[in-house]
Amino acid sequence: MAETSLAQPSRTVPTTRYHRVDHEFLVLLNEDFGIDLFSLNRAFIGVPPAPKKQAIALCEWAIRAAKGDVDEAGKALRAWAKKNGEGQCTHELLEAPEQTYAHNDYLRSIGRL
Repeated sequence: MAETSLAQPSRTVPTTRYHRVDHEFLVLLNEDFGIDLFSLNRAFIGVPPAPKKQAIALCEWAIRAAKGDVDEAGKALRAWAKKNGEGQCTHELLEAPEQTYAHNDYLRSIGRL
């Protein structure tokens, strides 16, 4: 009788899950690289937020490209985000419908709000 194993084979397939940037991580990037929080927020907080490894690599690139000038590095990050449609320049945010209170008025009229 042949022996067969019921154990599941181990998976070596890499996961697609990323650890994403949050506001606490932006503070760490600010402390490490000196880039202002406004630029970091514009470049990395989007829908969805950027992966942490990508944010670190881009901060390193921006500092190198700006030759150590943190103000220029912030401008470089904002320009990168705008050019690539990342962060707060993503099309999901830019093309979102205008926020209005018409829906709230409707909910009030039917007694749901």
